[in-house]
Amino acid sequence: MGLFDRFKKKAKKAAEEEEFTVEEDSIEAEEALLQRRQLMEAIERAKNAPPPPPPPGFEQFKEEVEEQWDDFVEELPEEPFSSPTDKKSRKKAERAAAVAQAEVAEKESEPPAHDPMMSTTGRELVATETVGFKIDLGDAEVSRGGRVIAASDTLENILEELETDLLMADMGHEAVQDVMTTLRGSLIGARIARKADLSEIIETALRNSLLSLLEAGYWDFDKTVKTFSEQGTPVSIMMVGVNGTGKTTTTAKIANRLSGQGYSVVLAAADTFRAGAIDQLASHADKLGVRCIRSQRGGDAAAVARDALESAKARGEDIVIIDTAGRMQNKTNLMEELRKVHRVTRPHLVLFVADALAGNDAVIQAKEFQRMLSFDGAVLCKLDTDAKGGAALSISHTTGRPIVLAGVGQGYDDLQDFEPDWLIDSILSQEN
Repeated sequence: MGLFDRFKKKAKKAAEEEEFTVEEDSIEAEEALLQRRQLMEAIERAKNAPPPPPPPGFEQFKEEVEEQWDDFVEELPEEPFSSPTDKKSRKKAERAAAVAQAEVAEKESEPPAHDPMMSTTGRELVATETVGFKIDLGDAEVSRGGRVIAASDTLENILEELETDLLMADMGHEAVQDVMTTLRGSLIGARIARKADLSEIIETALRNSLLSLLEAGYWDFDKTVKTFSEQGTPVSIMMVGVNGTGKTTTTAKIANRLSGQGYSVVLAAADTFRAGAIDQLASHADKLGVRCIRSQRGGDAAAVARDALESAKARGEDIVIIDTAGRMQNKTNLMEELRKVHRVTRPHLVLFVADALAGNDAVIQAKEFQRMLSFDGAVLCKLDTDAKGGAALSISHTTGRPIVLAGVGQGYDDLQDFEPDWLIDSILSQEN
């Protein structure tokens, strides 16, 4: 039995018995129309509400952590290029100076307040032209005549069944509550044709409400990279995420995608904590025929990323993809290292890699990453498996950033543009 089959059966039975519609001129209809206005106003207020403030003491805590990081920065001599005499020391001093200059430049040019179509470093993203999120009931809704859907115990029983199904689909509690609010707002008080199939109307409303969770600032990955490339190269893409989500493999898939479009790509092995990660990325680079910039295990991740950018610029190469170390979102000191890489490189794009199989855990991870290191979009891996899909809806809803790409297999070519309609179809047709 499909996950939503019980909900659909209840909706169909109630629709056949006309248990939740009333005549248009009745007192019940007037009450339903008033409730509809109140629900829609509440939805609009929620959409326009400012983001919640950080927890008490967070800003002070963040400043203390940043000061701790500053203590690790090696102090340079007043004349860094006159004291060192050997080649190795000069190179080290030059790199340290470049890192320090980049950090100062980043702090002096913070991007404006959050705009869904601006990157984390203040660059304009290219909006996609194919994603729409209009909430309506299609041809079934009429402007006059017909019957009015009213709030009733029958309708609430159907919606409670639906709420349980949504939670079973790995959707976060907050996202489920917003879906239910949107669904009630689109159903209660709706004026529908007398011959309309009420069960189909409810399913259409559900589909539209689920789509509303994905109403983030959708941007086109390929067009955005192309625009950045036309403005100057190299274009830098920073990959972030927790351990084991498929970040390095996704880095290779993106490298393959962009190489196939004619770009010259360089990989930066900025996961310097695991020798295996460096070797894994280098192996992908060899198979794809692209360069890989790396250091020994334990090296400075920010310096490796900076070296890759400088090397690519010197050679006239187009793209640098920075593969960072996996971080558990609750490890603040390690998250701060990612912020350091971000400060030094000022990447054009930051992509958060999430595992669709992680379910609601992926939502928590994305939310914490967004709080500590804002990203521009997410890549959802393993959508070809038995993932239930609710995590994708919740990630976009919670962070306000879209799912941009989807991994649908292990091969280098198994990376596609994320399609909201495809995901909704998958969720609504899945089996228990």
